[in-house]
Amino acid sequence: MSAPDPQWANAWSSTVSRAEPRLTHTHATVVSRNVRVSKLDAELLDGELTQMLREPVSNALSLVRPGLAETYRLEIDTVIRAVLFWLSVGSHRRATYAQGLQNLQYARTSGFARRVHLFGILSIGGPYAWARMVGSMSLAGWADAPHTSIRALVWRLVQRIERITKVAALLNFAAFLVLGQYPSIVERILGLRLVHARPQILHSVSFEFLNRQLVWHAFTEFVMFAMPLVNPMKARAWIVRNVRSVLRLPISVDQSVKELPEDVCAVCFVEARKDDTHAVNPYVTGCGHIYCYVCISMRMMAEADECSCLRCGAKVDKIRQYLQL
Repeated sequence: MSAPDPQWANAWSSTVSRAEPRLTHTHATVVSRNVRVSKLDAELLDGELTQMLREPVSNALSLVRPGLAETYRLEIDTVIRAVLFWLSVGSHRRATYAQGLQNLQYARTSGFARRVHLFGILSIGGPYAWARMVGSMSLAGWADAPHTSIRALVWRLVQRIERITKVAALLNFAAFLVLGQYPSIVERILGLRLVHARPQILHSVSFEFLNRQLVWHAFTEFVMFAMPLVNPMKARAWIVRNVRSVLRLPISVDQSVKELPEDVCAVCFVEARKDDTHAVNPYVTGCGHIYCYVCISMRMMAEADECSCLRCGAKVDKIRQYLQL
């Protein structure tokens, strides 16, 4: 086999040397796009870890004084986040606990320690100071101050800054979805980039677990939406009535209620277990039994068309005032 032509060898070496920076840049871009899901997962996991640690702290503070945890909830969350940040990123780990689980860490650049400290102060202390400042101004009535006063001008400036910050956060998130580099504005300003801690380890996503989580989340959202629309008393009465109808079971009536005197309200007896609770402002049902007006009307409102008489089990759809002759 003859030796390659030196002219071709020189041309090949020159082409490789020119293409290598572009190939390296393309590889880095692809990696940053692939890890965007891991970055979002790490942010969610850090939030879940804060919530998990908040519960025992709140329970301990509730033993000192009821309501203390809710009063200082913002301070509790801030302290927990600061401690977790200091024990992870601030202790030369270059990653939070959740980021470590996702095989991520902050890329070490010039002035990395100073940038990390600034990142902790701005991302943890900044929101706390801003929330407390806005809350104090709101409680002091700055929003209702005269339009031309200094307080009103400062309040409008604060509201404008909040709107600008929210728009900037939205634009930054859109840029993150496209480029996959900086999840937050503070990280973009400080130039803190998340990269793979061990590039040779590929991050695999369990789609089976994600599917279960999505289905469970959708189900809980549906239940939370549907529960206020369901009348539990009416649903219970409807289920009992239809089950008895299908199984051909006789109507069940409490014997003690059935044997009550005619002028005693069965609802009052069931709730208080006293057989001397005479009906107040008595009303009679279609089956001829007497109840307090408030008791039977509230029961009909709660159970609607499934309301039944406690004495005989008959359906109650209308009542009239009882007139004793």
